[in-house]
Amino acid sequence: MRKRRLTLAAVILAALPLAQRGAGWEWQFAAGPWTLEPWTSPVERQAERIVGSEAQRLLAPLLSEFTIIAFQPEVAMRSHGYSLSAGCWRNLARGRFAIGAAASYLRFALPFSLHDERDVYFQGFPLAHVTTSGQGQVDLRTFMLAALGRWRFFQSGRITAFAGLGLALLRFDGDLHLPVSASIHSILGTAELSRTEDISLAELRKENDDVPAWGLSPALTASLHYRLGKAARLLLELSLSQGTFVAAGFSLGG
Repeated sequence: MRKRRLTLAAVILAALPLAQRGAGWEWQFAAGPWTLEPWTSPVERQAERIVGSEAQRLLAPLLSEFTIIAFQPEVAMRSHGYSLSAGCWRNLARGRFAIGAAASYLRFALPFSLHDERDVYFQGFPLAHVTTSGQGQVDLRTFMLAALGRWRFFQSGRITAFAGLGLALLRFDGDLHLPVSASIHSILGTAELSRTEDISLAELRKENDDVPAWGLSPALTASLHYRLGKAARLLLELSLSQGTFVAAGFSLGG
């Protein structure tokens, strides 16, 4: 983390002289909380698929005896984390429009719980009662790249408001911690199995081709800028892409 902070500080120091000399260019830096809520994001859908698939693989030695079971556990997922971002904008039409690119470092946790409970029948007769459960976490430490267009829709005094639209590309990297258990109660007795998996998404990707390396999604932004001087502004930004971002920071140049 210290290395990333030093890198961000170096980028900001490098941007200062560029902001003074590069008319029409704007450098933006921000940080803030990150979440998948309240909407279902592409990251959450992919994480749920990975958790369900890995739980099924871990419990296969026990559940394979009941091949008629369609094992699809319910995955309840939450999220919390933070992001650090740096971006560059090229102003057009005297700042009314702009095109830009941004890079963000994301670190967040997705704790989850899964559950599946059902009865197995054969020609109307109950054979067994199967219960599966587990609680774990997906930890993502990754980065995201975005290409955006921006429109200034309000300006009054020192305050300016912008709306933006573009695409965001997320690198799907991190770790999975998945403890899961299953029990089968039948007329023959009770069978139980508990397994735990701790694996990085990079290692998991080598074993499972369905785990993506990248995720692409639309990006929507709305930001409010407060001008401090000729080339410095404070900003507050809301972004919807791979998740929901609320960030505060500053921009130089313009």
